[in-house]
Amino acid sequence: MTNIYLLCMVIILLYLIFSYMLGDLFLSFTKSQETSLSYRIILGFFLFFLLFQAAALPLKFTLQPLSLLAKLWCFLLAVTALLYFLRNRKILKEKWNQRKELLSEYKWIFLFLIFLVLIQICLTNYNGETYALWDQSYYIGDVSSSVYTDTISQYSPYTGHLLDRLDAEYLLETYQNHSAVICTLTGLAPLIETRTVETTLMVIMANLIYYQLGRQLFPLSRKKSALLVFCLFWLNLFSFNLYTSAEFLFFRAFEGKTILACIIMPAVFLLFLKIAREYRNHHHWMELFLIIWASFGLNMSAIYMLPFELSICLIPLGFCKKDTSVLWESVKGKSRFRLMQASAKPSLYIWIRYAVCLFPCILYGAAYLLTKHHLFIYTG
Repeated sequence: MTNIYLLCMVIILLYLIFSYMLGDLFLSFTKSQETSLSYRIILGFFLFFLLFQAAALPLKFTLQPLSLLAKLWCFLLAVTALLYFLRNRKILKEKWNQRKELLSEYKWIFLFLIFLVLIQICLTNYNGETYALWDQSYYIGDVSSSVYTDTISQYSPYTGHLLDRLDAEYLLETYQNHSAVICTLTGLAPLIETRTVETTLMVIMANLIYYQLGRQLFPLSRKKSALLVFCLFWLNLFSFNLYTSAEFLFFRAFEGKTILACIIMPAVFLLFLKIAREYRNHHHWMELFLIIWASFGLNMSAIYMLPFELSICLIPLGFCKKDTSVLWESVKGKSRFRLMQASAKPSLYIWIRYAVCLFPCILYGAAYLLTKHHLFIYTG
């Protein structure tokens, strides 16, 4: 049993390492000035599953074996690691020293956050209760049937029988397929991978997002950001109702709906706060687009939920922010530019990007309706 827990810890650590590398690569390629380690992990987490979706969907649609997907994913991870070290080989030591210095400066805050996360990991891992038996059966059953038949979601997670056609409700979702790949590569039991590894990972990611929300609300104080993480943990611990995501996080952390409620939607709100502060910073819009595009492979309910969240956040922002017009004037024989605020002209900059962010939702929504009612992938 000790070996199994050690293997789980290694897998979780690899998740975080590859998320950091992918997040760092994304920010370096976009030439962003962001320096936060936790923010890199958050972005890398979404890019990680976006890349996996791109690799998994063609094999899933063509009914290829799970073992082939596992080999392809290993190759892509190796390429990611190689690309990261090649791009950072000259500054790797400098980056390490910077991280080391930062962690040393805020050591007690860092330890406090680790303590909070460990408490939540223990609570979620030692709680065997569930309030969604059918959802739990699907996520564990789909991984199990895929692993033991060497297929990709071709068997019913409830009965074990071969499906006539791939389930349209989860066709574009590849989160559980990644769990099956991990089980194939490591030999870990599907129940352990989902209820331990994925649960722990989601708790860590949720708290990283809470901390980043604190950095936006209290940009001058890391202590207040850490206290916000504590307050949200305390709120979740004593909140069991339909109006918070606590029930998802503490009882169903490994399920797709939890990722939507506790990871995707808070991450989108985090980017909204960044955009509201600097709405002309194109890096924030690129990061928001990445999160939106990656979310559908994690949970297909994002197709319906994200348009609402984006509209609630960006439509008022579009009306609040005003475009400025540049006027040319001559003062005492000298020409100069003068900026004039067009008070009756909402920012077109925001509206265009709002439409661009809605595009993946429309695209995946159309693909979902098409595969549900018209195009079917038969297994026979």
